[in-house]
Amino acid sequence: MRIAITYHYSLSFGGSERVLEVLAEMYPQADFFTLFVDPRFLPEKLNSRNINTSFLNRIPGKKRLYRHLLPLYPMAVECLDLSGYDLVISADGAATKGVLTDQEALHLCYCHSPSRSFWDQYAANRSTMPWLARSMFAPVSQYMRMWDYAAAQHIDGFIASSQYVADRIQKYYRRASTVIYPPVATDGAYLAASHEDYYLSVGRLVPSKQVDILIAACNQLPRNLRIAGTGSDEKRLRSLAGPTIEFLGRIDDQALKLDYAKSRALLFAADEDFGLVPVEAQAFGCPVIAYGRGGSLETVVAIKPGAPSGRVSHTSAPTGVFFAEQTPASVIAAILQFESVEDQFNPPEIQRHAHQFDTSVFVSRMHNYVHRQLEKRQVDRVEESALMTAVT
Repeated sequence: MRIAITYHYSLSFGGSERVLEVLAEMYPQADFFTLFVDPRFLPEKLNSRNINTSFLNRIPGKKRLYRHLLPLYPMAVECLDLSGYDLVISADGAATKGVLTDQEALHLCYCHSPSRSFWDQYAANRSTMPWLARSMFAPVSQYMRMWDYAAAQHIDGFIASSQYVADRIQKYYRRASTVIYPPVATDGAYLAASHEDYYLSVGRLVPSKQVDILIAACNQLPRNLRIAGTGSDEKRLRSLAGPTIEFLGRIDDQALKLDYAKSRALLFAADEDFGLVPVEAQAFGCPVIAYGRGGSLETVVAIKPGAPSGRVSHTSAPTGVFFAEQTPASVIAAILQFESVEDQFNPPEIQRHAHQFDTSVFVSRMHNYVHRQLEKRQVDRVEESALMTAVT
């Protein structure tokens, strides 16, 4: 069987790259197809693999311009040659589910999310643009929505990275999907013998992560906050930080593990489709104080009576606290609530909850899903052949 895996690009590190690495291990014979590749950001497991890129990859300055090339994505995707492949898996975050496949090929899509910039966040994005960019963004977004919807209708089976994403797939593509949570490496996690007096924030320093409200909350309380990560918003965030805020920059895995294990709790303010960071933190027995929306509702079990609890939890043991609004005041209230019940959190139980999202679970569920889809395709072919024979 010839297998192809498509994905949007390798221009940064994030949760989607973790999915790619695991898929590469699952299918060592697969070829990869993508729009852009910057070797500096290529996932390690793809270094020696056959990677085919689009014509957009030859454009100078692609790392700086790739967002502005959005209108060309459909053409670039359709120019990728996937003829001769029996199984195509699109790890889709932008447009590569629109690749053209052979008629007999099985095309499955692991969907991180329908592109939020021109679907559910279209109005919010457009409102922040200058008038000239706004006038261009409207027709481009309309074109991309039409193409994206049409591309989704050619997929043989959708896999969603969370129920939050599955609901979005149903709304915008009118397609059902199977939820398989992204892989999180929990096997190397450990529990610390003691904890230190600081909270932790982990992730890219970009506006969508809402780190500024965490800084404002810890400035006001005050509380010690360690921030791991770098990004385009770092200079602004540093200007907001008071004496209790420490920026760690990009730290290695061992240092990050120690920070997870020693911290009082993780602070997480983003509205994420899934959110790897809260699960990573819980693997070290670290409670999570999170914005109560999106993937966090599926990975964190709230302690507050009546609050939404994790949809996949197999235990009633609490693993965190939610705040209702992305404001410093709401974060402050959640931190104070957490501190009033801090002794009720059990690190071994929190760690046990995180194991539901381990890489081994992802691999098992993906293998089973792909196997079922291949079997179904074979049965459909046999039934179609029998029908044609009966007709003739």
